Amino acid sequence: MNKMMMITIALIGLTSHALAASARYYLEIDTVGNCSVVDSKPSEHAGMTILGDKNGYASKEDAAKGLKAPPKDKCRGIVG
Repeated sequence: MNKMMMITIALIGLTSHALAASARYYLEIDTVGNCSVVDSKPSEHAGMTILGDKNGYASKEDAAKGLKAPPKDKCRGIVG
C-alpha cells in the first residue's frame, strides 16, 4: 500500500509540472485602451486585441517586459 501511495504522489507531481509548463501569457489591449498581461488567450469577440507575440509568452515576466515598451499610441494605461 505504501508503494502505491508513493507512485500516486510521483504521478501527481509529474502531471502538475507538465500542466504548468504549458501555461502561456498574453499582452492584451481592451476596448478602452488599457493594456495588461493575462494568462489566457484574449477573445476577439469580446473586443480584446493581442499585442506582441500572438502565440503568447512562456512566462509572466517575459510578457511584462512587453508592457515596459508598449506600441506607441496604443496603451492609454497599464492594468495590473
